[in-house]
Formats: sequence, structure tokens, C-alpha cells
Amino acid sequence: MKRLYTNSSKFDKNAVDNLGISELVLQENAARAVAEVVRQKLKSGSKILAVCGKGNNASDAIAALRMLSGEYDCSIIFLKSDLNQNAKIQLNIAKNVGVKIADLSCDLGEFDCVIDGIFGSGFKGEMEPKIANVIKKLNSLNALKIAVDIPSGVGEMSMGNEIFKADFSICMGVLKLGLYADRAKDFVGEIIQANLGINDEKFSYGDSDYLVLLDDLELPNRNLENVSKGDFGHVFIACGDMSGAAKIAANSALNMGAGRVSVVNLSQNNLNLDPQIMLKTSFDNSDIIGFGMGLGGAKFDYKVCSKKLCVVDADAFYHSWVVEFALSDLAVLTPHPKEFSSLMKICGMGEFSVDEIQNNRFELAREFSTKFPSTLVLKGANVIIAQKGVLYVASQGSSKLAVGGSGDALSGIILAYLANHFTPLKSAINGVLAHQKSAQIYKGNDYSFTPNDIIKGLKWL
Repeated sequence: MKRLYTNSSKFDKNAVDNLGISELVLQENAARAVAEVVRQKLKSGSKILAVCGKGNNASDAIAALRMLSGEYDCSIIFLKSDLNQNAKIQLNIAKNVGVKIADLSCDLGEFDCVIDGIFGSGFKGEMEPKIANVIKKLNSLNALKIAVDIPSGVGEMSMGNEIFKADFSICMGVLKLGLYADRAKDFVGEIIQANLGINDEKFSYGDSDYLVLLDDLELPNRNLENVSKGDFGHVFIACGDMSGAAKIAANSALNMGAGRVSVVNLSQNNLNLDPQIMLKTSFDNSDIIGFGMGLGGAKFDYKVCSKKLCVVDADAFYHSWVVEFALSDLAVLTPHPKEFSSLMKICGMGEFSVDEIQNNRFELAREFSTKFPSTLVLKGANVIIAQKGVLYVASQGSSKLAVGGSGDALSGIILAYLANHFTPLKSAINGVLAHQKSAQIYKGNDYSFTPNDIIKGLKWL
């Protein structure tokens, strides 16, 4: 796992005030990280343009050009005239070593690389039309695009705002939570964490959120030989009106290592289950239950799941009784944004549109998890797992997973982890990572991926 922070301003200040590292030294190391990407990707003599605002991002970009000048043909365009003191210092040195000042009348198409130093992670509100138009032009260029810290415009998705579409985002000092928002996924490119000249453990401190990586994936193990199927849990899944969802969840749970899997048929569907999956008429003797997926209008006695480990999904989030499971530390809730909107309303957290959910995913997931002891898995392009106010972001998903039944497979995977005696939080984190990795190892075209491919992929994690 890697730590995630909203911003790094307090750490920068601590480095200067308490560790004796000057702000210019921090900027030198930030600039060096940008310059190294340029050197790795472009041949000597290429034309580099930095487009700058007035803040510390501009200082970092100017310093990077100073380092590159001589090897590369370097120019700067300023969108603001009131530079801060550090940017002025960097600019004076840069001009002395041959960095040129350009303006928007120049031919932008002649540049091989554009460095975005316009806005930082603190940008809020409406973007000036002039700046939005510049970013739009920059995005149209056939050039290497590098964002200093975070692509300009990512922080706000307001009408009229443009977002710089980077090939690389060089994140300064600590990884920023905003880089992993759903709205940022198509703009950040490859994220690189720049070391500012001090070890992470010395630079950052205190509470954080976390980026979970595929390397963090812990698989169920069967290291002991003197065991039986009973040692690996018995998963029960409620089958409602849409039986396919329950089948996908059941097959996922079985292939992820649950000792036994049973389906309880609530709607008297004509089920054709795999031989390894048992058909039950009740939840008697159940200890782990999945419900909601494909539930539809089927009659479901939610009380049978009370005080039991469970995964709550899909249609369950439109019933008032879902509050009982939000209040249970034994429950894992797996809504997509529309379902989360309903869950928030039912739980008295307010009314939010899907757009509002998507634009405030981190804040709302955190708020929900501080008030309800269940483990939340908020699905999306980057999945958020939240418990007790701490966010765990899994960013390794892909568009392959945007297919009907994908969420049902995820529910089954998490159920299998619960059956293997993982805690609800660890079940959620590992379940999401296993789900995402199954898509990564798929060899076919992105558009051909199905829930069956998720299930097959679980065999090879």
C-alpha cells in the first residue's frame, strides 16, 4: 500500500520549518523529477514548452526548463503576470541559461513536449475562458504532455472547465488523493511520485488514506493438508427474479475458494446450477450470506441475515431495511453510484444525484464510513473501500469490467474471502484487487470481456 494525502502543503512547511530544508531545495528535487522524464522520453534538441500560472507548480516547471536548457530548446508561456517570489527567482536564473519567453501567438504545434504548470491541486471554482481555451489547444497537440503535481483542472469538473490530458503526472512529495478520483482517470496518465530529497517516512506523517496495489493482493491459502470443505466456509446466496446474477456470484465464490456454495431460490426460478453448487430452500445453518444481486421483486426476509457475515448488493439498496446492514460491522456493502445515492438517502445522509456522488466520491464515502460501521465498497472506475473514515483506493480496474454481471462476480469473490476467515475490510480490499487483476490478465479484446472471464481469471491469480 502507498499513503495518499489530500495535499502536501503541511509536509512542505514542516520540511522547511522543522527539518531545515529550504523551499528552493524542495523545488530543485521536484524539477529534477520532471526533467528526468523528459530526458527518458525525448531526444536531445527537442523543443520543450512550459505553460505556467503563478504558483509553486510554475516554479517547478521553470526550474525543470533551467535544468534542460542546453540539451533542449526550452520556452515558457506565462498565463499570469503576478508570479510568486520563488517563481521569479527561478525565472531569472532560467533566462540566464537560455530559456526563452514566448506567448500564445507562437506556433504551439512546433513543440515536442508541453509541461503543465498552470494550476495545482488546490485549484477550485470556474476556470477563466482564456485558460480553458489554452488547455484545449494544448490537449490537441501531438506532443509529450507532463503535468506538474496534478493535471490542471482535475480538481473541478465545473461547466466550461478544461482538463489537461497528461501522459505523465509527476506528483510532488506525496501521492495526492485527487489523482485517483474517477474523473481524473482519463487525464493523469502514468503517475510518478517525486522524491523531494527526503525519505517518505521523514517527509510525511500522521493519518492518511491508502492506495492499494496488485502487489497487496493476498490469496486464500490452503497450506494445511488435514482439512475439509467445512474449514473454508459455506456461502449462501439469495436468488431473486434475475437468477443470472446469483449464478455469477455463486460461481465466483466457488472459484475464489469457498468450501461450499448454496443458492436459495426465492422466486421459484428454473435454475440450472453447476453440479458443485447446491440448491437450498432456506438459509438454515448459513453463516455467510450474499443478497441483493438480481433480487428484483422477490420476497426476502432480511432478518435471516441479521448478525451474520454478509455482502449486500444491488437491489438491496432500495429497501428501507438496508439501514440495518449499514449499522452492522459484519456487513460489506457494494453499491455502484446510483445505488449509493439511494443508500445515502435511506440512511438519512441526504439526497445526492449520481453526478454529485461522482464529483464527491471521496468525501461522501468517508462521511458514510464515519457514521456507519459496515465496510463500504463504492464501485467505479477507481473503487473506494471505506471503513471508519479511512479510504482504500484500488485504481487497477479497467473498462473491461464495465459489463453487466461484473458487480455480481465481485460480490461472490468477497463472499469467498469472508468464508476463508478474512475480516470484512480485508475481504473487501482483496476481493476488489482479485476482481481487477482478473481483468488485467485477460488476453482478449477489451470489449469481449464477460463475467465468465472474471471467473476463469480467478484460477490464475
